[in-house]
Amino acid sequence: MKKNKEYAQNIIEFVFVFFVTMSIFLSIIELSLYWRAKYSVANIANEVSANIQVVAQNTKSADKIIEAAQNSLKNSVGLLNLEGSGFSLSGTNNSYQIKSNFIKNNQSALVAFIDIRNLNNGDVCTAIAYSYSGIFLFQKGKTITSSPSCSVQKF
Repeated sequence: MKKNKEYAQNIIEFVFVFFVTMSIFLSIIELSLYWRAKYSVANIANEVSANIQVVAQNTKSADKIIEAAQNSLKNSVGLLNLEGSGFSLSGTNNSYQIKSNFIKNNQSALVAFIDIRNLNNGDVCTAIAYSYSGIFLFQKGKTITSSPSCSVQKF
């Protein structure tokens, strides 16, 4: 009888410890995935800004600059596991949005904001918004935005 009580107590202790340990373990994994996505968004914004800055040095054509931004996004969305995602362009007056056709949480998973309004002075600004949805902590989704990445040509 004493062994049965000890066995039952061990099972109950195991269940409590197991769920607490698994919760901590899954939280650590989820936070690491979140921070990876956060840094990837910042890297994508900087890469897009740098690539369109190079194109802006050679031409003042908004079409070529936006095309360079779209190509840069297509090449770097693998960091966010959005390979093969198509993009749509909207906007006027040298302020554009490039949206991914991949939908997360009822919105576009990736949106790039490109501002070339002050192109004559060589100013180019980009910002990226990514809809992150996690497995454990951020199930309802969380939007990760990069700070605006602006570059100014000084020659």
